[in-house]
Amino acid sequence: MRKSWDHFYQLTQDKSPSAGLVKAISLLGHTGEALDLGCGVGRDTRYLLAQGFQVTAVDREAKAIVTLASLSTPHLYPVQSTFEDFTFASYALINAHFALPFLQTGVFSTVFARLKRSLKPDGIFVGQFFGIHDTWNVAGNPMTFLTREQALAELVDLKIMEFEEEDADGETAEGTTKHWHVFHIIVCKHSPPKIE
Repeated sequence: MRKSWDHFYQLTQDKSPSAGLVKAISLLGHTGEALDLGCGVGRDTRYLLAQGFQVTAVDREAKAIVTLASLSTPHLYPVQSTFEDFTFASYALINAHFALPFLQTGVFSTVFARLKRSLKPDGIFVGQFFGIHDTWNVAGNPMTFLTREQALAELVDLKIMEFEEEDADGETAEGTTKHWHVFHIIVCKHSPPKIE
């Protein structure tokens, strides 16, 4: 588990956007308001901006927000906040690349419910949940780890476009060996029924 995000930011700031986000944008088929939760120093935020989105980028770390603010574009709204304290608006796309599992177990479902309500009709969420076999799932770690059934229960009111389970050894961005148990998710919010 990361004690400091500085090294992680150095390693990831120039990386390509996450594959899930690229796919989600292609599925959405239009631009609009986007939310990048746990934006870090902006690998996905910059891609969203380049695709024509108006982006609210949220991170609790001051360094991340200061770095993003230097982009100086009127289409970017950087916000330093925890996810629990953030005031959600309304979005066509919400991206949370390896971010939501860092929520404490007691608030995960509450925050995710607020996230779902903030999606516009036909809006898309893309992100990850962590599974119970993950290396970081140890006693005393307040992060959220879900069974497959629990993960699917969080998505029950959404249309699943992609739900892929990764349960394999790998490495962190820093090169540390780690067993990953991750659910990679793309879901869509149903449109309200049309009234004839």
